[in-house]
Amino acid sequence: MKILMTGATSFIGKHILPFLDISDHEVWHLVRSKKGLYRELIWDFTGSLPSGLPQCDVLIHLAAKANFGQELEYIQYQVNTLSTIKLAAYAKENKIYFIFASMASIHGSQCELVDYNSPLNPDTNYSLSKYLAEEVIKTFTDCYSILRISGVYGLDGPGHLGLNKAITDALYMHKRPTLKGSGNVKRNYICVQDVAKWIIKLIDTYYYENYRNITAKKKEILYLSGNETMTILDYLQHIVDILLPGQFIEKIEGATSHDFIVQPSPAPFKLIKFKEYLKQILR
Repeated sequence: MKILMTGATSFIGKHILPFLDISDHEVWHLVRSKKGLYRELIWDFTGSLPSGLPQCDVLIHLAAKANFGQELEYIQYQVNTLSTIKLAAYAKENKIYFIFASMASIHGSQCELVDYNSPLNPDTNYSLSKYLAEEVIKTFTDCYSILRISGVYGLDGPGHLGLNKAITDALYMHKRPTLKGSGNVKRNYICVQDVAKWIIKLIDTYYYENYRNITAKKKEILYLSGNETMTILDYLQHIVDILLPGQFIEKIEGATSHDFIVQPSPAPFKLIKFKEYLKQILR
């Protein structure tokens, strides 16, 4: 099976590639600049799609322009929304299964409990650009999985999730984490390894269904989040206990936040626990 993937060098993408490298799938990479990957196609995500796109079976669209501020950035809509329109047209024309990485926060930053029935309220330009991209996919493609992903944690993860910085600093620099505020707000983050495995499971299932000549078209929205809910204080305390035994959390004053719990879709495998992940990277 041929797979076209954007965002191959993103946090999630780098964890998907090892699974694809050992598979029998032929993987093509749509990248902004040369990365040294096999079967690269260069696209700036603003102009027309490059010529010579392969006839693929699956499109994994991870690439995004992330900005969590309130300022309006046209490039964010170019990359996150307009590029998705072009990829959706390509998927429609070639009968491609479209896997799209969206975000649970399209329900709004003030939503405390998120599930499929929660109202949509994208209240940042980033979440709005993702919401619009979702609508394009749902309207114009015939086979898709839209992944509304909660906070993704892991070593060397993007710093906008403070937990990633705490993990990385603790392991590499033996730096104790800093807690702003009480830390009593609850989250159920998901490990980057589990997000990658979940996407691979979607591909494998699609491949199996096609092999069995099952022609039912997939149209689904999935919520990818962890199945353990903890306070921010709990997360940081686990980092100290496992990566920095004998140390303590540095606490400073900070603004009060609120819970943001995402009801996960049924996972096709056992999700890793946060403590298990920390012990894993310590080895």
